[in-house]
Amino acid sequence: MNKKKLLAMLAAKEQRKTALLAKADGTEDIKELRSINAEMAGVTTEINDIKGLIEEIEVEERAAADADPVVTTKVDPETKTEARKVMGTYGMDESPEDRKKLTTKYETRGATLKAGKSVDVSMVELPEERAVTVASATLVIQKKYSNTLNEAFNEVSSLLDNVNAIPLIGGNSYTKGFEVSFDEADYTTETGAYTDGDPVVGYVDIGKAKITAYTEITDEAQKLPNIDYLGLVVKNVRIAIRKKITKMILTGAGGSNAITGIFNAAVTVIPTASDLEVSEIDVETLDSIVFGYGGDEDVEGGAVLILNKADLAAFSAVRFTDGKRAYKITLERGGNMGTLSSEGSFEVPFILNSAAPALSAAGTTADTLCMAYGKLLTYEMPVFSPLTVEESRDFKFSTGQIAYRGSIWVGGSVASYKGFVRVKKVAP
Repeated sequence: MNKKKLLAMLAAKEQRKTALLAKADGTEDIKELRSINAEMAGVTTEINDIKGLIEEIEVEERAAADADPVVTTKVDPETKTEARKVMGTYGMDESPEDRKKLTTKYETRGATLKAGKSVDVSMVELPEERAVTVASATLVIQKKYSNTLNEAFNEVSSLLDNVNAIPLIGGNSYTKGFEVSFDEADYTTETGAYTDGDPVVGYVDIGKAKITAYTEITDEAQKLPNIDYLGLVVKNVRIAIRKKITKMILTGAGGSNAITGIFNAAVTVIPTASDLEVSEIDVETLDSIVFGYGGDEDVEGGAVLILNKADLAAFSAVRFTDGKRAYKITLERGGNMGTLSSEGSFEVPFILNSAAPALSAAGTTADTLCMAYGKLLTYEMPVFSPLTVEESRDFKFSTGQIAYRGSIWVGGSVASYKGFVRVKKVAP
């Protein structure tokens, strides 16, 4: 598929995402919000995939341009001087109007930061990482210069992008009700009293917690184009905040100004008696986890296993007596998610999260919660504010450092009875 078609697909997906956000802002129906967020998660994944394909094409275009750049020369009728125009790879298939709008958008936001004002950035938004067309009578672009940074290894678990995020901008708390159980009817004599049949329900209160990040960069970064400048600052702050939240979804202590993680869910939500005890990862472990989740009447589908990378490696190392691998692992794009399946049994989706202690590690003590298996949408994460980035030039003025801080108000808790089964390490 060519770049032009991909860009059209991307525009359609982003338009749909905008419509979903507007729809979410206009409803207070929890079921509808859950449906909207589920669709939004799928659309976000598709947008990221399309952007990845576009980036691959643009890398090839940049490589081709570096190998054989297109240079045109003409004489300026007024100055009588020769002007050179070096064409980059930015928006080769886009109209001049589209390129101008996109460039203006990010230059404006970058200039806003430079002026010392705050900007609001979506938790799922990243500035476009493209090379901009340069046209100048005097500017020379040297091939030895690269306008991109080689990225580090991924440090953010995909768990954050797959739980049930609920936009509640301006709110302070969120209460969610859930079903616990239903009574069973019984025989009654002709004149006897009817059997009680009241359902049991529970509630979970989710307060807000403030997550912040602080960074400093040299004032030399001011010399970067506004698009790159904004991207550098926002990416650093955004990743730091996402790292914290995605770990707290699993291990957050709860209470005042803290997210409640799956491992610390209230006993009224996940009773400790429902925790699954495992001493080591063997050929029976995955089946034990699958059958240990849910009620007595169903083997639940659609659940995801959250575990440490070391434990995924331990599953991979399990062998039958004949030396054959007991488990098959497939990785999705990016490597943080995939499926784990045992021979002739279940195929279970998984998400890696480094906050999960490794059950297979010798240093992990008994009674430590190590994994969680359940439906990710049963974890609800109300977002009470946008991610806001602010600048200060005063604190490190003497050393030429510009300080930035970012903050967001969010909450989180399991909001469904036994929404997850937790795997606890026990002594052999």
